[in-house]
Parts: sequence; C-alpha cells; structure tokens
Amino acid sequence: MKVIAKILIFPRQKPALLLFCLLLTISLSSFGQFQPTPVTRSNNHITVGGKNYYQHEVIKGQTLYGITKAYEVSEEEIKKLNPELSTRSVYPGMVLRIPDSKSIPKTATTVKIPEEIAVKNDQPCKSKPFPHENDNFRLAILLPLNIEQNDSLNYTDSLKADHFRFYEFLEGVYLAIDSMQRQGLNMTVEIFDTERSTETINKIISAGRLNETDLIIGPVFPNEVEIVSAFSKSKHIPMVSPLSTFDVVKENPFAFQVRNKLPRRIELVTDYLGSKYNQNIILIGRYAERKSPEFIRFQANLASQVREHDPAKKATIKTAYFSESSRSFITQDSAGSNFERHLSASGPNYIILASENEVFITEVVNEVHKEAFARDIHIFGLNQWVFTDLDLSNLYDCNLEIYSDFEDEHPFIDYTDPGVLQFCSKYKENWNIEPSKYSFQGFDITYYFTKAMFQFGRNLTATVPCWQEYIHDRSMLTPMKFQSFGNSNGFNNQAFSVVRYQKDELIRKKVN
Repeated sequence: MKVIAKILIFPRQKPALLLFCLLLTISLSSFGQFQPTPVTRSNNHITVGGKNYYQHEVIKGQTLYGITKAYEVSEEEIKKLNPELSTRSVYPGMVLRIPDSKSIPKTATTVKIPEEIAVKNDQPCKSKPFPHENDNFRLAILLPLNIEQNDSLNYTDSLKADHFRFYEFLEGVYLAIDSMQRQGLNMTVEIFDTERSTETINKIISAGRLNETDLIIGPVFPNEVEIVSAFSKSKHIPMVSPLSTFDVVKENPFAFQVRNKLPRRIELVTDYLGSKYNQNIILIGRYAERKSPEFIRFQANLASQVREHDPAKKATIKTAYFSESSRSFITQDSAGSNFERHLSASGPNYIILASENEVFITEVVNEVHKEAFARDIHIFGLNQWVFTDLDLSNLYDCNLEIYSDFEDEHPFIDYTDPGVLQFCSKYKENWNIEPSKYSFQGFDITYYFTKAMFQFGRNLTATVPCWQEYIHDRSMLTPMKFQSFGNSNGFNNQAFSVVRYQKDELIRKKVN
C-alpha cells in the first residue's frame, strides 16, 4: 500500500515522468515515417468586425506549417487569431480562424448566446455559503497508480494506458487543490495507490486510514467502488465516483455518481429534447433498425418527454425511416416519399437522428442539407464521432447539436475560454505536456467538490441543493449538477454537454 501524504508541491512523480519520457521517445522514433496530409482551403467564410476570415477544420495529419502554406499566411497571424495554439499544436477537429485578405468585406455577424440546459431540481436550498477558512479538511484520493510496478520499469518498457490516464487525472487533481488553497482552503490530502486490488482497498480501510476523512474521491473500478461505498455509508463520509458508471448511489445517501450508465444518459438527453422541442419534431431512424428494441424504446421515451413538457399536451412526433438502399424516406403511410413533404415552411424543423450508423448519418445529413437554405432546419445527433468526417459547412447550415460525452475520443473543450487556456498553461508549466481529457476531469471534479466543501463545510450532502445557486464556476469538460431521488440513495449527476455548430459565426459552442 503506497501513500503520498499532505500534498504541498506538485511535481510529476518519478514513474509518470519516466513513462512520459518513454512515450516521447516512441513518438520521436516514428516521426520519420510521418507524411503530412495535404491542406486545401476551406469554403467556409465568416465576417467579424468588417474583416473576413476562413474557418478551417483541421483533419488528421495536417500540420500548422501546411496550413500556413495553403492559406499564404504566417504562423504568427494564425496564432494571434487562435490563442489555443499558444499552449498546444493543431489537432483533428480543431477549427481555426484564418485571415482572408483577398475577399470583399461582408456585413458583420453576431454570436448567439449559449443556452443553459434546464435540469429539474425540486429540492429547496436552506443554507448560505461562507468561506470556511478556519477549518482544516481532509481529502483522500484513491487511484490505481500501480506505483511499484511502474517504478521498476526500464527504458525498454512502455506505459499501459490504464496507468497513465490515472496519473493524468491526478495531475488535474493537484492543480485543483493548488487553486483552492490559493483561495484560502486548508486541506490535508492523502493519495492512496489502490493497485487495482480489493485486498489493498481492504487493507487501507482496516488500517483506519480513511476514518477521519471528510471527502473521498475514487476509487475507479467497480469491485473497488463497491467496497469503498459500503465504508462510506457506514462512516457517513461523502464519496465521489469519478470515472466508473457502476451504480454507487443505490442505498448510499453519501455517494455521488459523476458518470451515468448509457440508459440514464439517454433519459437525460430525451428529457432535454422534450423540454426544448415542441413543434415540427421529426425523428428519423434507420429503416434497417426500425424494429430494434433500442430505437423503439428511444421513440417511446422521446414521445413521453415531449408530451410532458407541452402544456397543451398536444405535441406530437413524426417518425420517418431512411433506407440507404433506395435513398428514400419511408413513413407509415407512404414509401419512397420526398423528405420535403415532411417539413414545415413556416416554422423551425427539429430533426432527431436516432442511430450510430455512419453511412445512415452521412446520407441523411446530405439529404436534409438540400432543404437547409429554404427551411429552418435544426438537427440533433446522439454521437459525436459519427459526424467527424462530414462536410463541416453542411453541419453549420443544419444548425447541428451533438450530445458530447466523456467517452468520446475528443470530447469538446472550448479552447477560447480563458480558464481553459490558463489551465493548459499551468499544466504545461508543471509537466511540459498538454493535458488530456483525464487531466481536465481530475481538475473539474476535485475543484467542484473542494469548492463546495470550502463554501458549505463538512455537511456536504445536506447542502447539495444550494450548490447550483452559489457555485458558479463553469467546468472545462465535466458539467455537474447533482440530485437525489430518494432518502436512502445518493446523488446522480443530472448535467451533460451538448455542442452546437452555430450557423451565425461558424463556430462550435457548448450549450450547457
């Protein structure tokens, strides 16, 4: 059992530093085989403040050097317009603003203000926050760092992804604690290496190392989470499950579940859609999947949520199926019909695509895009990865919104946000690498809960309804809003991210 106690400084520990160097060596050794992807100028233009710009979405293999040559501008000009490049290199999916000195000036555009996702919460707030500067809190972090195994690596070894991601998460934790300490929080932090072993977890508990803890973050794997949850319940110590979708909140009123299982995530999405859309709703499914239990269940849940949020109880959903073989839309009363006949000419049309099939998504978006200039089209998709290879201009023209989840390979992070840029700068200053999604999540979760403790004290579970009202720090990656659905159960995260392709300015924005 390895314990790192009372964190005051935050250098990268030897195992992670060694393994980072190994990864860097591997990357450098393969660099000679890299061939950059050719860059062609984008057809997407935007005018801001009377100046014209290209919107270029980076694809895999493109380099900043290649982009500067294609657009005939300097790296300095691009970096000035895209501050994110001061802390990281270009990456697939990144949208760059590039000056266009050759085009005729256009009318300036405006930016839509991102909307907040409304989440039900009927519990009243009965507490007011104040800085608990005179309290000394104790935080325990339980992660499978496998220190003994990693400490014995030599230069020929490579780091397992399962190990490295937890070091990245921990580095985000360090920066969150440092940030809260600067605000006046007094906290003793102990980090326990669980070694991905239930035996180690039991030893930590039986030795009494967690008895005086005010908050536990972790562990990660279900069999470990189950043991710590039982301990948390018996000792009335709040615990946060940061990465696992294992149901930790059932019959444990002191547990917080950050990530939900897929069925619950779909419930949250359908509730959001039902609250937002109340007219001209068209659910498009894949004809080959029309009888699948998943589609039928989603269709029923969506219809229920739409009716629930409609005061007149008259809102209805049209359902159409698209056949890739015939390239046509099929409804209950017609076959091979034109898509245009399903659309409204007088109001917005809200189209929901309920499939993960890439061919289906591509075909439907291309068909819908044909009507985007004559009709007010809004598309909602459930999976970000399906849309990555589509024509970017089509997505903006269709006002696409996508559910974004931590499981995505590249979950959405707004690198124009000053808070994100500051975090990236501090992270790189400490460890000379860019943060991963695990780094962002480690910071978001730790900062959110330590902030709540600093403002409301040790009785966290009693003050949860007040957090949304008094804690206004926006997360970089992991939105959080917790609610309990029973006195004997803990708190589920009711927040999630939706990314909008804003037609007005050709940029992606997080809606939540």
